[in-house]
Amino acid sequence: MNMLALKRVTRHFGGLAAVNEISFEAESGQVTGLIGPNGAGKTTLLNLISGLDQPTSGEIHFLSQPIHKLPPHKINQLGIARTYQNIRLFAEMTVLDNIIVGMHTQGKASLLDAALMLPGYRAEEKRLREQALQLTQRLGLEKFKDTPADALSYGDQRRVEIARALATHPKFLLLDEPAAGMNDAETARLGELILSLAKEGLTVLVIEHDMPFIAQVCDHVVALNFGEVIARGTMDEIKANPLVVAAYLGEEESANA
Repeated sequence: MNMLALKRVTRHFGGLAAVNEISFEAESGQVTGLIGPNGAGKTTLLNLISGLDQPTSGEIHFLSQPIHKLPPHKINQLGIARTYQNIRLFAEMTVLDNIIVGMHTQGKASLLDAALMLPGYRAEEKRLREQALQLTQRLGLEKFKDTPADALSYGDQRRVEIARALATHPKFLLLDEPAAGMNDAETARLGELILSLAKEGLTVLVIEHDMPFIAQVCDHVVALNFGEVIARGTMDEIKANPLVVAAYLGEEESANA
């Protein structure tokens, strides 16, 4: 079953096509990798899927429902959550409070309930706190639960952001370079987490430059270059594709020039 389908999605910025007629599907319960050199259009696509931007043309469907004209909060309510290439945590708030913030769409108490600290509000706060604590345990963050986010290492901040995204109980998780700043052991544990989430039925779309990580977690890979799909398939098929090899070798040669 296709959970997410992009149909000829294009986004122009002035005269430049950041993504050009991109079409692919993400299957329910699978992990799809989105790879490509810097500037290939990967983060632009995540912005379009999550509602931070809208396509110039084309369509994006989630569970057969068009979402390409919806605002981010509506898309989140449908079950899509994401992390960001540039970490967006509340620096002075604790890890636990950052995760609880991610649960704001689940709250049912009214402003009056909160202002008067009525029993319903207190019960809801307790429930959300318990769920947040469970996420700190799952992400290996329990010892940091009372630590301000800006006091954590870059890799630990990444895990907090993933925990906050999971706090919304998404059906579909978008991860933008989740392993950035992590060492090999942390990256391996993150891969194990993503695989366990997929086994539980969560669908994941992940951008990452770490190819061993992509090979570890992804069922299917879509490769981009200059805003267009140049290959799709299993990791073995992608690695053998001459267009993908040329795209990555070209980037390395530019970096070494």
